[in-house]
Amino acid sequence: MYVWEQAQKQISQELKKHLGQKFAVSASDLLTPPNPKMGHLAFVCFAAAKSLKRNPQELAAELVLKIKTEGLIQAVEAQGPYLNFFLDLQNFGAAVLSEILKEGKQYGRNATGQKKKVMVEYANPNTHKDVHVGHLRNFVVGQVAVNLLNENGYQTIPVSYINDLGANVAACLWGIKNLSKGKEPKKQDQMQFLSRMYVKATAQMQADPKVKEAVSKIHLELEEQKGEYLNLWKKTHKWSEDYLKSVFADFNLPIQKYYWESDLIADTKKAVQELLKKKIAKKSQGAIIVDLEKQNLGVDLLVKSDGALLYNAKDIALAVKKKKDYQAEQSIYVIDARQSLAMKQLFAVLAKMKFKQDLRHLAYDFVTLPEGAMSSRKGTVIRYEDFRDEVTALARKETKKRHKGWSAKKLDQTARSIALAAIRFSMLKQDLNKVIVFDPQEALAFDGYSGPYLLYTYARINSILKKAGQASGQPKGDDLQETVERELVMLLAQYPSVVREAGETLQLSQLVHYAFDLSKKFAEYYERVPVAQAEPEVRATRLATVKSVQQVLANVLTLLSIEPVKEM
Repeated sequence: MYVWEQAQKQISQELKKHLGQKFAVSASDLLTPPNPKMGHLAFVCFAAAKSLKRNPQELAAELVLKIKTEGLIQAVEAQGPYLNFFLDLQNFGAAVLSEILKEGKQYGRNATGQKKKVMVEYANPNTHKDVHVGHLRNFVVGQVAVNLLNENGYQTIPVSYINDLGANVAACLWGIKNLSKGKEPKKQDQMQFLSRMYVKATAQMQADPKVKEAVSKIHLELEEQKGEYLNLWKKTHKWSEDYLKSVFADFNLPIQKYYWESDLIADTKKAVQELLKKKIAKKSQGAIIVDLEKQNLGVDLLVKSDGALLYNAKDIALAVKKKKDYQAEQSIYVIDARQSLAMKQLFAVLAKMKFKQDLRHLAYDFVTLPEGAMSSRKGTVIRYEDFRDEVTALARKETKKRHKGWSAKKLDQTARSIALAAIRFSMLKQDLNKVIVFDPQEALAFDGYSGPYLLYTYARINSILKKAGQASGQPKGDDLQETVERELVMLLAQYPSVVREAGETLQLSQLVHYAFDLSKKFAEYYERVPVAQAEPEVRATRLATVKSVQQVLANVLTLLSIEPVKEM
């Protein structure tokens, strides 16, 4: 149990002792006041007073007299209905620093998940299209959710489900055969070629009903794996598969298993027949639907009147297959918030099927750019590679200004790390339910709320420690005399709770908020408190504090899939 958790446990046990059996208290009931002058931990008496039919202010005043100030509790004060607890920072501070230096990379990890299997489905772009900026939030959210669940003791299974038979694929194939004039693209241009064909075919479909009808026919034939377009589909599918896997590798996405829409057709047809047999689904005007009006979820259309299987039907078959393959206790879907109704419908149908698995939709809003929204159909998206290269070029330009003597290789490596940090941080810095407007210049700021600022802090600490050398002795709590260093140690102590809470809620922005607050507090600390030039008797404790900040920052950067840099 971490030192911070020991303090929470001691306080909650004291409260339990004096509140009796009528009101249960746990560590989660304790708050962290915004100002240390209001205590290091606090308990609000409103709920307890209501349960005990007492006045909250009187209850707080009474508890102050009863709670023992021993162990990690140095003092308790009542302020209205609040009980403010002050920790013994001499014992507490030294214990926290020693704990971080001892635990190292393990600091923050816990066993909450008890090795339960959790499947995380993310990284689901369609084939026959470029990966674009809009996909990156999905990639980052899924990747960090996997990291965070692992850190909380779960056994994660990251998987990708890729739609490779949709109407967009059929349109693309029609475009190749009818609009490309038989020109074969070079390997590096294959995906741009497919995207152009899709855009051109979409325009033709809107202008000519016969083209739309032809594309629908291709779609049906592909599901049956037959017809004149099948060989073209196989060839271009291989292009897409190779491309997607190369992008996932470039972005360091750990995908354990790929599921393909085209592999689920037989299972989907079987699932639909089972739903009809059990009277969960029914036929309506030639289509097959599940009526979810009673759940206020409308009508879930599974099969169109022309026989085409819809995504909703395939998602049912996919859920069954994923559970059969891995027997995960929970399945998390990292999918755009615009698909929230479809997710609710899927979960409702699975519930009617008595499907036994904890299902969760981790929704996020879309990404746009300062110049406006993007659209694959209109051809106004920005390709991942172009976006990555643009951000990397900006990072390289800024880095070269600072380090004119660096080799081209070192500049390139550092610029790539900075660019990926900027992208990942920006995709997480707001709550998932908010739209992100990605501004490359803002994202690359070395001194703002950004990924590069975190990297700069880490590199700065690395330089400080390199110059300071080693110090003998263990950290001592009574050396933590300055207010800012006590605040910094308190922030370090809270990291395990941040990991645990973010793991429970999957509010991933908590991690970037914490990393930024830690970096900002360290800057304040280093400005006010001498480290390398400190007196010998306090130097060991201050170096231990700096090393602890470096370790915790490295740990949270690892959770964010941001690679630290030693120089910047």
